[in-house]
Amino acid sequence: MLSKRITSLTGLLTLVMFVCVSCVSEPVRSGGGQDRFYRGQRAMIIDILRESREEMLNNNLDRAKALATEAKEKSEANKDNLMRLSCTLWMSMISMLMKDTKKPVDYSSMDFLKDEDFETLFSGYLLVMYDLNAFDLKDKRLLEALLNLRLSDKELIDKGNLIAQGLRKGGEGRLADLVEALFKSYAGLIKAATDHNSSDVSQYKRKILNASDEIVSLTDNPRMPKEMSNVLRMFALYLKLIVVGSDRDMETYEKTAKKFAVVFSSLQGR
Repeated sequence: MLSKRITSLTGLLTLVMFVCVSCVSEPVRSGGGQDRFYRGQRAMIIDILRESREEMLNNNLDRAKALATEAKEKSEANKDNLMRLSCTLWMSMISMLMKDTKKPVDYSSMDFLKDEDFETLFSGYLLVMYDLNAFDLKDKRLLEALLNLRLSDKELIDKGNLIAQGLRKGGEGRLADLVEALFKSYAGLIKAATDHNSSDVSQYKRKILNASDEIVSLTDNPRMPKEMSNVLRMFALYLKLIVVGSDRDMETYEKTAKKFAVVFSSLQGR
C-alpha cells in the first residue's frame, strides 16, 4: 500500500523539476561573481534555455518550445550529451505545459544514454537547472506556473498526509511526522513567497532544510525497504534543492544534486 501510494507521487516532483565550457568538459565555476557552474559553449546553450524559460513564464509556450528546440539542435551539433539531455527534459516540461498528448520523455529514443552514466548526466542536468535559475522563488511568474500545475497548498498537504499515513501504518512514526512537516512547510513556502512575506519564507526554508536532512538520515537504514527509502529521500532532497537553489547556495546545491541524482537514477532503474 505504501509503496504504490508513494510511487504514484514521484511524477509530481519530476514535473515540477522540469518547470521547476567545451562539449565534454566537467562542471567549472565561472568565477567573476557570475554564480554559474558552466561557461563556454554550454553557457551559450543555457542562455538560449534562459530565453526559453522567460517565454515559458510569460506563457508564450510556442516561442519557448522553439528556443528549446534551437538549444537542442546546437547540443546535437556539439555532440554534448549533457546538454542534449538537459534540452530534451526542458522540452518535455514545455510539452506538458502545452498539454501535448505525446509521451514527454522517451529515454529509449535517446541512444546516447546507452554509452553514458545516467547518474552523472542527471547530476549535471541539475547543475544546468541552477545556471538556468530555475528555482527563483522571487519570480512571481514561476509561482504562477506552479499554481497552474495545480500545486495548491491543500493538495501538497494532502499528498504529504497520504504518505505519512502509510508510514505510520508501517511503524515509522517519526518519519511520518517529518514528511508531514516537509510538505506543509513547502506549501507554506509557496504561499509566503506569493505573499512576499520574507520572514515566513525564511522560516519555512529552515523547516524544509531541517526536515530534509533528518529524513535523509533516517532513511539511511538497511532495514528499511529500498523503494520506500529511495522515494522518501527523493522528496526530501528535491525540496532541499529548491531551497538552496533559490538561495543561490552553490556548494550545498551541488552536493545535494549529486545525492538526488543517485536516488533518481535508482528509481529510473539505471
